[in-house]
Amino acid sequence: MRSLSEIEITSKRATRAAGFSWGISEEVGKCIRLLELFGLPGIKNLNQYYKKKIKKNFQNLNLIGKNNKSKSIFCPIILGVSFLDQVRNIEKFKKCIFVNVAYPLLFLPFLSRSSEIIGKKIIMKFDKKEFLLNFNVSI
Repeated sequence: MRSLSEIEITSKRATRAAGFSWGISEEVGKCIRLLELFGLPGIKNLNQYYKKKIKKNFQNLNLIGKNNKSKSIFCPIILGVSFLDQVRNIEKFKKCIFVNVAYPLLFLPFLSRSSEIIGKKIIMKFDKKEFLLNFNVSI
């Protein structure tokens, strides 16, 4: 069994090796740690995502609107970081839709952290599953 610190460091290094900046790598490390803390397969999903990232070209979504749709698949990491960065503007929307997000489980902890920042609950739905993200660092 790995400690949460080992999970965070390993995720951070893997993210940097996959070509992301150190800042984004830091965010991913925190998020994978959060997934594993709640018993969700963060490392497994991150590993699978990086294997597919080599073969596929995922789209980066830097400016988030109410409806975010694309013919290609969104990168959950860039989407998550963008969401964190823009959460004060996004909270003004009643509903925000994302279509075609690769590995949505990797996007989940970014939303959880965003919920804590704005002090409001966020509901995320995908694949007939619903997650209530509390502003007290709970998934």
